[in-house]
Amino acid sequence: MYSPVNSTLDSGPPKSVTLKGEKKPKGETPMQRLSTDGTIVSTQPVHISLHPEVHDRVEITKITYLVDHLQVIGYIAKPSVSTARSFPVLIYNRGGFRSFSKINDATLVRIADYAARGYVVLASQYRGNAGGAGRDEYGGSDVKDLFALAWLAESLPEADATRLLMFGHSRGGMMTYLSIGHGLNLTAAAVVAAPTDLARRPLPHALEQLYGGLFGEPADNPDAYRARSALHWPERLTVPLLIQHGGQDRRVYPIESEQLVERLQTLGLPHQYIYYPDGDHFLQNVQQERDEAIFQWFEKFLT
Repeated sequence: MYSPVNSTLDSGPPKSVTLKGEKKPKGETPMQRLSTDGTIVSTQPVHISLHPEVHDRVEITKITYLVDHLQVIGYIAKPSVSTARSFPVLIYNRGGFRSFSKINDATLVRIADYAARGYVVLASQYRGNAGGAGRDEYGGSDVKDLFALAWLAESLPEADATRLLMFGHSRGGMMTYLSIGHGLNLTAAAVVAAPTDLARRPLPHALEQLYGGLFGEPADNPDAYRARSALHWPERLTVPLLIQHGGQDRRVYPIESEQLVERLQTLGLPHQYIYYPDGDHFLQNVQQERDEAIFQWFEKFLT
C-alpha cells in the first residue's frame, strides 16, 4: 500500500532568525539553556474521552513550563501503569500556526495512543499560543520550546531522556528538522508532510500569504527563509530520519520531501522515505500504515 524509497541538495547551517520588521538577535543563541528552562510551573489533569483500549492505561496532564522566562503551554501523556522501568521520550510537534491546528482534544486522543505504546509523550503549543506568553515565530526562537521539553524530561522519573525521539507533521515536521539542525540529541525522528523550502514558488496561496506576512518576500529577507528550510542545510540532519509524504498533498507538495531525500541520499545520511501515492496532507487514509512505520522506525534505533 505504500512504497519505501531510500533516496537526497546545498549546505549552510541554520542562521539566526529574522521576522519581517525585526532586528536579528544579538548575543545569546536561541538554544542556550537558562537555569529555569524546562521548569514546570503548573499542572492540570486532563480528562477527555480516549479510545477504550487505552482509557485506563494513559494519564494526560496539561502543563505550563518555562522557556526564556516565558510561560509556555504544553502536555504530557504517559503510561499510567506503575512500573520500575522508565519509558523512552517522544516529543510530538503540532502543525499549523497560532490557533490554527493547535493541540485540541482530537490531538490529545492521538497523543494518548502513542503513550499507550510505551512512551512518555511531550507536546508544546509553542510560545504565544493557547494562553502562553511570547510570540510564535514559526520556526524562530520557538524551536527552543522543544529543547525545553527535552530538558523537562530529565526531571520526570518515568522518562528516560537518553532515549529521545521526535515526530512532527507539516509545520511540526519543519520544527523537527530545525531541532535536529540546532543540535538536539535525538535517537531518531519522523516527519510527515513537512515543508523544506519556504522560498519555493509557486506554493499554495495560503502558504504564500502566511510566509509573506511573517517574513516578507524571499528576495527581501532570504535569511529568514533559508533558516527554516532544511533543503539548504541537509548536512545537519544526521539523526536517523523517517520522512513520509502523500502524493495527493495539496498543502505541502511532495517535491519538498523528495528533493530533501535526494540530498540525504547523496550525503549518505540515515533515512527512509515512504511515499503514499493516494495519501493526503494528513495521510488520513493510510493512518495505520503511517503510525506503524513511525514506531517501527523508532524501535529500530531504541533496541
